[in-house]
Amino acid sequence: MLRRVILSGVLVLATITGAAAVESFVGRWAIDPAGCTSEGDTASTAPLYATATSLKWFVASCSIGKMYKVGYAVHLQARCSSEGKIKSTPITLDARGDRMRVTWDGVKVGEMRRCK
Repeated sequence: MLRRVILSGVLVLATITGAAAVESFVGRWAIDPAGCTSEGDTASTAPLYATATSLKWFVASCSIGKMYKVGYAVHLQARCSSEGKIKSTPITLDARGDRMRVTWDGVKVGEMRRCK
């Protein structure tokens, strides 16, 4: 009986842990709210699409390589293709609720909001 209780507890804990594993930055984000309803053609109007393995924003498509966290911020080393060039790009995504501060290749982009 004790074995069943322990096994049930482990399964519940595994389910909760697995659900919490989704990164806070995953989703669609935009600086300008208009970017949530249409595809913008500038960095400030284009939405940022983020998955656990890739990012797409404006003219850049990136695959996430290395990733580490410091507090809420996720620091990424991504391999990005942009306007015919491929380069290693450092990106920091600091998501807190429905807001996210972004630093892209050393440039502070500013605050984005999660699209709903």
